Amino acid sequence: MAAIAESIEKHHRLIITALSLILLVMVAACTFHDVIPICHWLFGCDHPMHGG
Repeated sequence: MAAIAESIEKHHRLIITALSLILLVMVAACTFHDVIPICHWLFGCDHPMHGG
């Protein structure tokens, strides 16, 4: 457990950046559904978030 905490402490900026980028990609994919159909492939979204 201490090793995991130490690793997170050393790499917290990288972890936060990676999670933020993943979130941005998912939001962009669902917003621009027709251009980036990642949301459809991963979650089965059949409609864009803006209501089409």
